Amino acid sequence: MTKDNPDTGIFYDLLDNYMPARIKAALLRLEPGRVKELEEIRLRGALPLMGVFAGYDRFIGADGQLFNGHEKALRVTEKELNELFYRLCDQSLYAYQEDIIRGFITLKGGHRAGVCGTVVYQGDRITGMRDISSVSIRLSRQLKGCAEAVFPSIIRNHRDVYNTLILSPPRCGKTTLLRDLCRLISQGTDFFSGLRTAVIDERSELAAMYRGIPQNDLGPRTDILDGCRKSEGIEMVLRGMAPHVIVVDELGGTRDAESVKLAWNAGVRLMATAHAFDLTDFRGRFGVGNLAHQEGFERIIVLGINNGKRWIRVMNTHGDELDFLVQGSGMPADFHRMYGLGTQNVGQAGREAACTLKTHGDPCQP
Repeated sequence: MTKDNPDTGIFYDLLDNYMPARIKAALLRLEPGRVKELEEIRLRGALPLMGVFAGYDRFIGADGQLFNGHEKALRVTEKELNELFYRLCDQSLYAYQEDIIRGFITLKGGHRAGVCGTVVYQGDRITGMRDISSVSIRLSRQLKGCAEAVFPSIIRNHRDVYNTLILSPPRCGKTTLLRDLCRLISQGTDFFSGLRTAVIDERSELAAMYRGIPQNDLGPRTDILDGCRKSEGIEMVLRGMAPHVIVVDELGGTRDAESVKLAWNAGVRLMATAHAFDLTDFRGRFGVGNLAHQEGFERIIVLGINNGKRWIRVMNTHGDELDFLVQGSGMPADFHRMYGLGTQNVGQAGREAACTLKTHGDPCQP
């Protein structure tokens, strides 16, 4: 591993900027192949250091070795956890109070640190957190180009896109794909003129704003509302920014659905994601399920895992297949073609993805 390698450079920067010495030393001893697969670093007070890799988790020893059991793993001390927390906050809890209240801190480089501890209330409002008990750092790796093969399928013409919805179980890559679609829509391509784009980044995952600067490239025509609820943010950008396209992550309840309809009534296109195994599953969701119809989302992208291989499928609102991403799209473990699958099979493959992730199966381990 070298700091000049883009696949591992962000890992070195994260360790240099935030990690206590003993934790940093253990993580530096990870094998290069494991570093490329590393997605999260989980630290819990008086408990073993753990890494979440591509589809599985392992405990980490002081020598960088990985273990299924926790007996030989490096144990994080309370002092190390507190040191890490203060470094994440740049030694100023007051400056990061609003982030802490939301349960996570966005770091330089786009990484995201989730925080748990004792929640402090004032009346019915959360005002802070003390006695930090665990920190989970999710590594940010923007995969530029991963959406290039699917991009032509969502293009209406050289100046317009279809309203597009990306569906998958958790951790199948829908946010990564949405981020790259946003970049392509904003900057344009040889066959598509870039459009003014607004991102409502409620969980600070798409842009990963750090002191007002996006750590991920969402394109040169993109305006970002960070940490704003989708239902409020959509109305705000409609009033003030006049976007052609609005991008949101993880549609949920009725208020989200009403705001999406408001944007459509204003003639603005929507790019969004939602948790669902397939189109049928999404249509059954309370609040947002009625958005997937002929006058609503016109392109449905479904992601999943089949036999340990990631796949992607593009459909219209009737469930008819339109296109596949080719192998080698740049997504983790690559996306692979799936031939001859009906809607029921797609749903089953999505459920397999959820089961695979739930049990943390490691396809590389015996």
